[in-house]
Amino acid sequence: MRVPDEKTKGFNILELIVVLLIIGIVSALGYPEITKWRKDREVKSFAIATKTLIEGIVAQVQRGQYAFVQVRVDEEQVDVEGSTDRVLTITSKGMKPETLTNFLNDPASAWRTNAAGRCDIEDPDYWDADGGTDDFIEVRSIEATNLGTTFRGSGDTAGTGAICFGKNDQWFSGAGQLATGGVPDSALFICEISDSRNICQVDAAGNPFTTEEGTEHKYLYSVEWSRFGNIVLERWNRNAAGWVNQ
Repeated sequence: MRVPDEKTKGFNILELIVVLLIIGIVSALGYPEITKWRKDREVKSFAIATKTLIEGIVAQVQRGQYAFVQVRVDEEQVDVEGSTDRVLTITSKGMKPETLTNFLNDPASAWRTNAAGRCDIEDPDYWDADGGTDDFIEVRSIEATNLGTTFRGSGDTAGTGAICFGKNDQWFSGAGQLATGGVPDSALFICEISDSRNICQVDAAGNPFTTEEGTEHKYLYSVEWSRFGNIVLERWNRNAAGWVNQ
C-alpha cells in the first residue's frame, strides 16, 4: 500500500546540521592520529624497501651474478616546483666476476688494500651494472622525499655513502659517509626530515638523542648489516627506549 506523501519523513535542516557537526568533530579528533599513522607508514615502507634492496643485491653475489656489489646512499636537497625538498636515494650496483679478477690480477692495482677505493663512489664507469642508470633486474634504485639519514654535509649537499659486499667477507668495505674513520659502518638510519630537524640524530652507540627542545624522533628506523650480508630491520620504540625488530 502506498504511504501518503504527508507521512513520509526525512532530515530537516537542523538535524542535517547536527549530523554534519558530529562528523566534523569526529574527523577533527581522528585526523592527528591518521596523520601520524601515515607518516610512520611512509618511513617504515621506505626502510623495508631499503632492507629488501640490500638483501636482493647481496643475494646476487651468492648466486654468482656479481662478485662484488655496492649499496650507495645519496642524500641531497633539490628544487621541486619552486620549493626545496630533501631527497634520499638508495641504489644497488654490481661488478662482474671477470672485472674483479682483472683487478686482483693487476699488480699495479691497490684494490686489495684500498678499502674505500674498491667501494668506489666517484667513477661512474667503475661498476658493470648501476641501478641508477642501467635497466637490469638485478640492480635498482629507490627514492623518497623528505626522509633522511645521519649524513652531515656542507651547504645544500647532505652527502653520499656506500657499503660494499663480496662473497669473501674480506672485501667488505665502505666509503664516504658510511665509513667512519675508514671503517665500514654497520647501519643506516632512516627518519622523517622537517624544518626543525634535517638529520637523524643518533649517538655513537646507535641510539637517538633529544634535541634542544627535548623531543626524540617519532619515526626512526635502522637497517643493519654484517660483513657477511645479514640484514636486520629495527624500529626505535620511544616508550621502551629501545630498538624493536620489524
